[in-house]
Amino acid sequence: MRYLQISKCLLETFAFWFWLGLWVFGLGLILVGGLRWWYGDHLLPVRLCAYLMPWLLIGTLGGIGASLLAGRHPLALLLVAPTLFIIVTYAPLFLPGQERPHDGLNLKVMSYNVWRENSNIHAIGEVIRKQKPDLILLQEIHLDKLRALIAELDDLYLNEPYVTFEERKLQAMISHFPLKRVDAGHEKGRAQKAILSTPKGAITVLNVHPSRGRWQRRHQQMMTLIADDIVGDSNPLILGGDFNTTDQSQTYRLFGPMLKNAHWQAGWGFGFTYPTTTVKLLRKLPLPTLVRIDHIFHSNHFVTQKASTLSDQGGSDHFPVIAELILKSERPDLGN
Repeated sequence: MRYLQISKCLLETFAFWFWLGLWVFGLGLILVGGLRWWYGDHLLPVRLCAYLMPWLLIGTLGGIGASLLAGRHPLALLLVAPTLFIIVTYAPLFLPGQERPHDGLNLKVMSYNVWRENSNIHAIGEVIRKQKPDLILLQEIHLDKLRALIAELDDLYLNEPYVTFEERKLQAMISHFPLKRVDAGHEKGRAQKAILSTPKGAITVLNVHPSRGRWQRRHQQMMTLIADDIVGDSNPLILGGDFNTTDQSQTYRLFGPMLKNAHWQAGWGFGFTYPTTTVKLLRKLPLPTLVRIDHIFHSNHFVTQKASTLSDQGGSDHFPVIAELILKSERPDLGN
């Protein structure tokens, strides 16, 4: 009898905290939504929700189901609002894609953070060789590994590839087409800049990897990059890299008025890129892939035909991202 009383007491205590937790969770999401509108990413809870927004659906959908089964309809109704917001936000990534036939130069672009601790050059080369990209944007690569990678890819190019490298930034570009290095300056998210010479004209290429430190610094770096190297550039432009930020962040939204994200144009699903199973908790337990922080943007001169996140990381802590672009034959009206 005493055992049953103790069990009942424990169950009642658990139920109390469970339902209280769901109320706090639902009200907290609505509060964070309001704070996001007014204060952007200045508050840590807002930044965390922006990073993990797709995963919040597990809590909201599960909470709605549990609330309905228990007859707690007000709580279920409360959780409907953030659930609908998340679903509507990401719905375009799960809708059928539209065919975008265009005449012009086909350009396959890869952005790949190979991870500075990754010494498996052969695996990196295999990932690249399978995709045969025309332009590769590499992050976290040292000069000796870049040289080894170029030798590994000797069968991918009919002639020597065109390469530009920023040793201090550990950024590199490899291309079928001639590359001319341009100094991007400092405090722009370790930006590497080059002009790609193609049969259809010059293309400005930017390869970035902002630090994972204070978000305000990363935000300011991207604002400076936009002001100095994107606004006013009349060339077709490609911007890719490891941005260390997701598509729901205040920093990400800086690019919206000028550039399009290839994954949102022609990709499917959340396309998470970090971390891979290479990253282990306490050096033992592999972590699930949680966020998408690697992106490829382009100006309105391009149309995205396909975009995807690769399933092979080549020993890196990031999955590479791919975008198949078409440079339009006719120059667009950038004012539209």
